Amino acid sequence: MIGIVLATHGQLSTGFKDAAEVIMGSVENIAVVNLNQGEDIQVLGEKIHEAIHETDQGAGVIVFADLLSASPYNQSVLTISQLKEPLQEMTYVIGGVNLPMLLEAINHQFLSTPIELAVESVLKQGESSMALWRNTSVIDSSTDEDDDF
Repeated sequence: MIGIVLATHGQLSTGFKDAAEVIMGSVENIAVVNLNQGEDIQVLGEKIHEAIHETDQGAGVIVFADLLSASPYNQSVLTISQLKEPLQEMTYVIGGVNLPMLLEAINHQFLSTPIELAVESVLKQGESSMALWRNTSVIDSSTDEDDDF
């Protein structure tokens, strides 16, 4: 089973896991790592390292971070660069996580999808799960179309 690590600022990763459980029921092999205000960045790296090893079952690990190039992302990349093979090659960091991406990853856990294909699918889900809605998209029901005559 693919391992999933959520590494974010504040309690966001805990919230993502909680939301996933509301939608999908109990989830397995997911670790949360929260960077709270005032916490040491080196300790964050150690927590990410522990979470990767905790969730690794041999099928690979996806580490989700909330922001590209921010502390959770950077510490994840640094941590992975220090892992030994084959775990290093089988661990991916994805920045800019959203809930649909996490749900997609959980689905691939259930399906036992190879890690490379799961990562590709998660990235596609992230791209396709955003949309813009504007009020101008709705027809104004207060205007009467017959007024022009």
